[in-house]
Amino acid sequence: MLRTLFSISRQAPEGWLAKLFGAGSAGVWLPGSLFVGTFLTEDLSCVAAGVFTAEGRIDFVTASAACALGIWLGDIGLYLIGWLTTRGLLRWGWARRRMEGLSKGSWRRAFDDHGGKILFASRFLPGTRVPSYLAAGAIAWPLWRFATVLGIAVVIWTPLLVGASAVSGKAVLDVLERWGTYAWFAVPLALLVAWTVLRTITLLVSWRGRRLLYGRWLRLRRWEHWPPVLVFPPVVLDLLRLAFVHRTPAVFTACNRAIPFGGLFGESKGDILDLFPAEPSDGVSVARYRRLPLAQDLEARLAVVREFLVAGRCVLKPDQGERGAGVAVIADEGQARAWLRACPYDAIVQEFVAGAEFGVAWCRNPKTGRGEIHSLAHKVLPELVGDGERNLEELILADDRAVAMARLHLRTHAGRLAWVPAKGERVPLGQLGTHARGATFYDARALASPELHAAFERFLRDVPGVDFGRFDVRAPDAEALRAGRSVRVLEFNGVTGEAAHVYQPGYPWHRGVADMIAHMRRACAIGAANRRQGHRPATLRQLLAVLVSAWRRPGFDYRPTVAGGAEPESGERVSRALSHDPRRA
Repeated sequence: MLRTLFSISRQAPEGWLAKLFGAGSAGVWLPGSLFVGTFLTEDLSCVAAGVFTAEGRIDFVTASAACALGIWLGDIGLYLIGWLTTRGLLRWGWARRRMEGLSKGSWRRAFDDHGGKILFASRFLPGTRVPSYLAAGAIAWPLWRFATVLGIAVVIWTPLLVGASAVSGKAVLDVLERWGTYAWFAVPLALLVAWTVLRTITLLVSWRGRRLLYGRWLRLRRWEHWPPVLVFPPVVLDLLRLAFVHRTPAVFTACNRAIPFGGLFGESKGDILDLFPAEPSDGVSVARYRRLPLAQDLEARLAVVREFLVAGRCVLKPDQGERGAGVAVIADEGQARAWLRACPYDAIVQEFVAGAEFGVAWCRNPKTGRGEIHSLAHKVLPELVGDGERNLEELILADDRAVAMARLHLRTHAGRLAWVPAKGERVPLGQLGTHARGATFYDARALASPELHAAFERFLRDVPGVDFGRFDVRAPDAEALRAGRSVRVLEFNGVTGEAAHVYQPGYPWHRGVADMIAHMRRACAIGAANRRQGHRPATLRQLLAVLVSAWRRPGFDYRPTVAGGAEPESGERVSRALSHDPRRA
């Protein structure tokens, strides 16, 4: 069917499709479609215009003009949205979210001094357009001036995009023309290639775009940033082998008798923490916490949080969660109220523990019954140092570590990216020791001293049913951890608690995979020993049900801006950040 449609679409101009869309500049439907399409997606419309130009369906000038007009009117629409939103005439959540942290005074001074430069440059800097156009409308910058500047920029920018798409699209079409059997997917493939070329070009024209591309390149090079589907296949294959050896599809789910399915997914953090001794200790002890059931009244839960805020800060986290999703460090009652209103699940409030954070992978040897620490990682929170010149966005993009997580950091700190930290000022980008939130993990197995082993042995002496997992802990410093002194447990992750030392930057992929396989083999060996004692692992049906439940569970993520900076009030600094840095041209 697709081949037939493609064949029809390439008939002579007197064909019915040619009469509908027109050939060259004669038709109105195809230019009209491109014009309307720009209101949905500028880039894809320009890509389609280029491919249709390469096909001969429309001439270059008409295609460029249709896209340019749509883009120009769309930019004016964003200006009007900003103007209406700030006057209460339009209550649109999409606009309000993109205008969070907007300091009208600083933007007004910036536009008064360099408005034309800011707007012209924004057309060539993806990611700056929407906030700039909304800001121009919010401060009521003269509409005629806005339209003139953007009109000039669009007239220059749009033909470049359409032309680049036409050249790349024609190359694909010419190649596939020789392969008549596969010609039916020529247009979709040409669109894909042109889209890729276009996105690359739009990023390469600015320093910001080049740094974002570099960040993506780093994520490709550093396997620590790869998605699980590319990292864990060897581990899964070894688990399948062990399933045949032990004649049980999920023997590893029996590694913790006191935790459902060994702590695979969906377990209650509160239930797990309840297993451990509640008394404070000079060695290893649990950080103070309280449960916050969703069924409880908001004010009652808030009253519990206030008790923890007396000491300064506290931590709120969903009772069920993975990879730090929804966990937030709370500094005041207003933040606590907002978090509790947003969280759709039972929650936990926990005291904030200062110091260095570590991940301690621990297991109980099924033969000797003694505990062993087989992995230990030091979690370093992401942090930048200001130089008094560059704004926060530029500092993030310039840092070789932060740029790999640029999308996360830019989204988290969207309200203060134009802020210029003072020289030497330390700017935290996150407060959670989670790799998915930008923390850096370092191999710290050298800290696993006999004293630390003994401290965990005392802590877990009277805790039956916990045999395998990773403790996330904080200690005053590395030496305190080595000595097994003042170690506070934040939470315990069961069978899914990875051996986090493998994510150290530069750690070889093959060694990391070998360590993860060894980690899961320990879980299987402990699960097999517990099964011989009568503890049943999950069946294949139960395993699939848990995985499906975890997949379907609605996500909850709360990322308040990290304290430590404010929106700048200097119009000179804002304008320099947006238009004066020569690297951004």
